[in-house]
Amino acid sequence: MTMKTVFISIFALLFSFETFAIEIKAGERVTITQPVREDLYVTGGTVVINAPIYGDLIVAGGTITLNDSVQFDLIAAGGEIFVNGYVGDDIRSAGGRLHIKGNVGGDVVVAGGTIFIDQSVIISGSMLVGGGEVTIDGIVMGQLNSGAGRLVLNGKVQKDIDCRGGQLEINGLIMGQSILAATDIAIGTKAEFHGDVHYWNENGALDLKNSVKGGAATFDPNLKMETGQKNYLGFASIFLLLFYLGAAFLMIFIMQYLFSETFKKAASTVLNDTLKSLGVGFLFVIGIPVAIVVSFVTIVAIPVGLILLFTYLILFLLATSISSVVIANWLNNVYFKGKGRYTKLIFISFFVFVFLKLFSLIPFVGFPITVLVVCMAWGAILLNIKWKRQQTISTSA
Repeated sequence: MTMKTVFISIFALLFSFETFAIEIKAGERVTITQPVREDLYVTGGTVVINAPIYGDLIVAGGTITLNDSVQFDLIAAGGEIFVNGYVGDDIRSAGGRLHIKGNVGGDVVVAGGTIFIDQSVIISGSMLVGGGEVTIDGIVMGQLNSGAGRLVLNGKVQKDIDCRGGQLEINGLIMGQSILAATDIAIGTKAEFHGDVHYWNENGALDLKNSVKGGAATFDPNLKMETGQKNYLGFASIFLLLFYLGAAFLMIFIMQYLFSETFKKAASTVLNDTLKSLGVGFLFVIGIPVAIVVSFVTIVAIPVGLILLFTYLILFLLATSISSVVIANWLNNVYFKGKGRYTKLIFISFFVFVFLKLFSLIPFVGFPITVLVVCMAWGAILLNIKWKRQQTISTSA
């Protein structure tokens, strides 16, 4: 009863948010050619948006190309991302390569191997960026915070900047105060600082007289590489966390979309056969590694062992995501009679995922209890797969 009360306390408020209409697209290649009047969720190998989106766009794919406008937020994860159209609110993005050519009405938070902001781009909000190589040729109306292996700033920043990393090349206009910390800092002939400049680089003091138009330039030993490196790693950690959470959200979205009935039945099994689900799941967690070891000992069965090992590792990596979707469906079945809408299930699953990850960090009890929850979820799913096979056999007979 105590656990039930805890679940209610944590998740009841989640259902108080209004659920908006969404449209879902998935496939190897997805091309949007008609306007979308609601939020659009897209996943595919190649995604091309050639029509306006009048809500949020949440997209994941190998190559993503936005050729039209998004009225609100753009959340994107992919190998290559090309933003050629206008985004009315914020951009949150992680990818191998990101190229922004369209104006942005809000903030930009991006992480990637290569990031390029075109000369014609105006970012109305602030920018938080981390990547291997970052080039900003456009205008940032807010603040700029950067942690990058190499940053090239040729454009304009209307407010303060805090840029740290390996190499910094400044050849643009900064209207606010500047903090620069890097192994190497290069100041171009077109650079203009209209506020105080605090900097550090391995080459010592720089001659910034011609570029400092207001305020003063100060070589600050407190920004030496140890501190700068910590901040750079701090940026990398933030972006890694964002990317991890984004990937978890996408995985939850895909699992709930493709296997909604399976998870719904598994949730019912957890409710009706809790101990049986726990037992089957525990046997699965213990039994598969034993089967893998036996397979490797028996030379003929090594290919089977490799398949089992690969499958087990995949399931291990997805354990928390799978358990989160089962728990979300369980909450839906118990407290909302199975009437919770798809969007709410996705977000509840995500919040359960975050809760389980945090809970697992509690010393002594967190990890064991999380393992029990995972066993229960896996056991419930396995029981439903077995039940389906029995039904098939009895029907055919």
